[in-house]
Amino acid sequence: MDKFIDIFLEQRMDSADGDELRCALEAIVKEEKVNLELFRIQINYCRNQISIINSKIDSGNPTHYLMTNRRAFEEQEFILNIAAQAQQCSYETKGLQKALYFEKNESSKERLVVEASVMMYEWCNDLQEMTGKKFQDIASKLLSAADLAKTRIARKRLQNFFKREKMVLSSVRHNTGAHRDHDYMKQREVLDGIGWSETIKRLHDFEEVTLELGKSISPLIKAGLKRIDKAFNGK
Repeated sequence: MDKFIDIFLEQRMDSADGDELRCALEAIVKEEKVNLELFRIQINYCRNQISIINSKIDSGNPTHYLMTNRRAFEEQEFILNIAAQAQQCSYETKGLQKALYFEKNESSKERLVVEASVMMYEWCNDLQEMTGKKFQDIASKLLSAADLAKTRIARKRLQNFFKREKMVLSSVRHNTGAHRDHDYMKQREVLDGIGWSETIKRLHDFEEVTLELGKSISPLIKAGLKRIDKAFNGK
C-alpha cells in the first residue's frame, strides 16, 4: 500500500501541482531567511543594551532602575532566542520538504528520510527543553490568560507528537542517523520500516505543531517590548 502511495505522490510532484508547491516552498524559504536575519538583529540589540547597562552599573549609577531594565532586556533576549530557534526549525523543515518531495534517486531519498527523522527528534527535544520552566515563568508573568493558554496548548501538542512518533524517530536516529548500527540487517530493518510518503506525512504533522508553537510566542515578544518601553518611559 505504501508503495502505491509513493508512486501517486511522485506523479503529483511531477505535475503542475508539484511545480506550484516547489515555487511556494522556495518563496517561503526566502521569507524565513529574512525573518532569521531580523531575529539576529533584535537579539544583538538586546545584548548591546545589556552591555551598556552593565557598564553603567559598574560605573556606580543607580542600580535598582538599571537592574530592572537589564532584567527586561535579558528576558526579551531569552524570548527572542526561542522564537528564532522555532523559526530556524521551520526554515530547516521547509528545506527538507523541498528536497524530499522532489528527489528521484532512491539512495538519496533514503538518506533524506533519515535526515528528516533525526531533525524531528532533535527539534522536539530542544523545543520542549527551551520552553521549560524559565520560559513558563516569564510567560506567566507577561501574558494574558488566553495567550498563556495558547502557548501551553501548543507545547502540549508538540509533546503529544513526540510521544506518538518517538519510537520510530529514535530507532532511525540510533540505528542509521546519529549512530550507525554495525549490524547491517538491523540497519536494513529500520530503513525498510520507514517509507518516503510516510516520512512526508510525519514531517507535515511536525511542521504543524512546531509552527503553532512559534506563532504562540509572538504575543510574548510583544509583551516583552511593552515592558521594556514601560521600564524606560514609565508608562
